[in-house]
Amino acid sequence: MQRNLVTLLTLLLIAVGVWYASQNRPAGGSAAATPEDAINTMLDASRRGDTRAYLGCFTETMRPQLDASRQQMGDARFREYLMESQAPVMGVATMKKGDVRPDLVRYEIEFVLKDKNQRQMVELKRESERWLIDSMGQSVYAKPPIPYGTKVFDDTPPASNAVKRAATLAPATPPAP
Repeated sequence: MQRNLVTLLTLLLIAVGVWYASQNRPAGGSAAATPEDAINTMLDASRRGDTRAYLGCFTETMRPQLDASRQQMGDARFREYLMESQAPVMGVATMKKGDVRPDLVRYEIEFVLKDKNQRQMVELKRESERWLIDSMGQSVYAKPPIPYGTKVFDDTPPASNAVKRAATLAPATPPAP
């Protein structure tokens, strides 16, 4: 009897926890709790070609411009464009550049591509307990000093390195008697 009571109380606590979590989740389900979440949500939506989720990452300031591009290109081509824009990306770094106001922050996003890096300034605005992208600056491209994928270490096993070194240090001709 006591074991059934403990099981029932445990299930009740789990149910209350799930209910509480669902009541305290911001509207929109996967709302961005931080500016980094908003950036990552936008990038993930772009990679998947999810135009609805992508457009949902922007404020009313930017959304009409993006929606006009979507309408001009057509849904299928816009979806392809989103996926193509993320295909060559090898990595992404986000760096906070400062707070403009308590509800507006500035970030720099750096996209690492195979032969170049792309940097873009982004401003994010907090609206109704979620962060949305409010503006995006012009992309700036730069060639990295060491291209992505360049080997930095010698892959030759240590034993063969020692043999190579010994061969280069050994005299070419035997010493005369």
